[in-house]
Amino acid sequence: MELRRGWWRLFLAGAALWGLLACGDSSCGCVAPLERPLSDGARVYDAVQTRITPAAFSFIESNLANILAMFLQDGLVFTVPRSDQRFCAPPFNWPCFNIRICQNGCVLTAAIQSATIGRQPPDTLPLSARLAVSGTITLDGDLDCDFPININNKLVRADIKLLIDSRDHFLTFDVANVQLSFSSSDYSIQCPWWYDWLFELLKGTITNMLNDQIGDQLDSAIDDQLAEATCLPCDFYTAGCPAGSSCNGDFCVDSQGHCLTRPLGMAGKLDLAELLGGAIPGMQASLDLLMAAGQWLSAAADPVVPNQGVEVRVIGGADAARHPCVPLPEPGEIPPNTAPPRLAFTDVVPGTDTPYQVGIGVSDAFVDWMLYKAQQGGALCLSIGSDTTDMLSSSTLSALMGSLDTLTAGRNVPVLLKITPTRVPRAEVGAGTFTTDPDGNRVVADPLLHLFLDGLAIDFYARLDERWTRLVRLTQDVALDVAIDFTPDNRIVPMFGEDSIHIENVRASHYELLSENPAALEQLVPMLVSFALPMLTGAIDPIEIPPIEGFALTIRAVQGDMPRAGTPYFEFIGLYADLAMAPVNPVPRRTLAAVEELRQPDRALMSIRNPSGPKIPEVVLRVGADVGPEAEFSVRVDGGAWHPFVRGPRITVRDWRLSLLGPHTIQVRARTVGDYRSLDMAGARVAVVIDPPADPVLASWIDGLLPRPAPVEGTAALGLAAEPEGAGCATAGGGSVLALPLLWIARRRRPRGAK
Repeated sequence: MELRRGWWRLFLAGAALWGLLACGDSSCGCVAPLERPLSDGARVYDAVQTRITPAAFSFIESNLANILAMFLQDGLVFTVPRSDQRFCAPPFNWPCFNIRICQNGCVLTAAIQSATIGRQPPDTLPLSARLAVSGTITLDGDLDCDFPININNKLVRADIKLLIDSRDHFLTFDVANVQLSFSSSDYSIQCPWWYDWLFELLKGTITNMLNDQIGDQLDSAIDDQLAEATCLPCDFYTAGCPAGSSCNGDFCVDSQGHCLTRPLGMAGKLDLAELLGGAIPGMQASLDLLMAAGQWLSAAADPVVPNQGVEVRVIGGADAARHPCVPLPEPGEIPPNTAPPRLAFTDVVPGTDTPYQVGIGVSDAFVDWMLYKAQQGGALCLSIGSDTTDMLSSSTLSALMGSLDTLTAGRNVPVLLKITPTRVPRAEVGAGTFTTDPDGNRVVADPLLHLFLDGLAIDFYARLDERWTRLVRLTQDVALDVAIDFTPDNRIVPMFGEDSIHIENVRASHYELLSENPAALEQLVPMLVSFALPMLTGAIDPIEIPPIEGFALTIRAVQGDMPRAGTPYFEFIGLYADLAMAPVNPVPRRTLAAVEELRQPDRALMSIRNPSGPKIPEVVLRVGADVGPEAEFSVRVDGGAWHPFVRGPRITVRDWRLSLLGPHTIQVRARTVGDYRSLDMAGARVAVVIDPPADPVLASWIDGLLPRPAPVEGTAALGLAAEPEGAGCATAGGGSVLALPLLWIARRRRPRGAK
């Protein structure tokens, strides 16, 4: 008989619960297959730590009917094959009958009436279910009779074993102790009474057929499906089977003939350019990533089924060849890849009494390791200019840099920003907390993530006389405070506020073509940094938290967990959620927005030559939403990063991008206060044009306050006929760096060409 896959999926349902971190078979969107496995030197054990609480198992059991409909869309259907039998009446073995049982196959259907998934330390999930089996058995030949089979509350058992492969430390699983058998007392044969003696003989034969066929096919199906789910395919890596193994059929096997373990999670080469959605033309950079369930010790020594829950650790890994734009790091800058401490999960969100069903902890150690490898691969070697966005040109910058307009003789010429990392970036996990300001707005008290980009160099070029000419180099230490929010479909959106970018130790050099002095030129940095990095975060598609084997997630909390002694930081980013059969989203709000006032300072006051710093235009919006609960609003300028939510009806938009002359687009999105699932994804758009007045008397006065100093020795202008090195072929920039720490919940999509 044929046992359909739906039957096997019943047994896999429990084992598949680890998949809350998975991105698919081998990787996520923007990811291609790896050439070969990542070495231990590129791995961080316990990089991500997870817990599935008893409440999650209670949810599964209480929603069994819907869950089974999702997992077993074809039902549990099997076919009893034909069997030819000859029976002779005792005691003289006469008369005899030739009977064909299930001549054309008998189709039986099993319906699951109830089920439970137990938790047995250190590594076992006992599965118990009650089945109702129905169908018709046909008898043909010397005796014709069809009789129904109706068996209720038939017990089936199996143990799902969560195992750690000692060869590569990946988590795998097995299904053992499968128990399902029928007895003759489970059913009756309803045929003419004068053949009762024969039917009693037939019952034993039919019962044996059912048990033999089900047992054989269960064993075969389990073996086949286990191999498909847990064995490493020969083409999983582009270079073929790993060293020390060979391809046998479809799978890689070791010298003993045992298949290698397939990583359960994500393993692939991340295309940083595609991650940015093509925001930077010509970008070429990649990062080898691993996020697969596993741990260093065996499950017996380090239980994965403790405290009536399931705790799965994840091996994280990242590696990249050093990009030519990146200097060799100082030994003290390289973060260790040692395992972080264990996050002591309970069944409530830390610091609260709020229960949850699924908990995920992403270690700061893994975030640092990813940032280091991303930087080495060119993740901050970024070029952005007029070919990337119309917003960057000599004309749009002319209010900030009056001497640029002089150099170009008033013509609009292309400009280029080249960002080069000179130090290894690092991250610290904050509390991820919010507070309320006097106006009732929910504002960031402590961001979830602090990113430190020390020694970030920005070279500013203009196309003068058909040559790229460097006008200034600005080197500085940059710190970014990143908060996060969610869209209704559980996508993570990085957010920046007005005070999210901190800049220190600015040094200006190679500026002799400009009339501005170093102090004035250093005023450019906030605009350049705030323009480049948030623009890239806005270019990234929001990062999706994938379903768990079809279950939706309701986010309960995202916060810093496990305080690090003697610091304001934490060891983990913690995400806590509940399961749901389908998200029950409120009706999205409808956003209304209009420009109430455009506040434009005089051009001279917008200049970096202004002794008190450049003044930025402000846009006052009048915002509202449809009739309903009180709403709050988030804005972004020119496709950049979203600002934290504030309440209306008036919002004053302050953004360094507004210091660029020309048209700008401001997007506004409304939601019910504190309810991320009510977000208006479409939102509203308003347009403004920055074209401030220019008072020549004021400009002359400011120019007189800041006379140009003598050029500093060794700051000769750099003129190039072609684009400067790295321009036009920029590798992944700041946006990808901001996204990498969040890839632990990366989008569940098949990789191009991945198996």
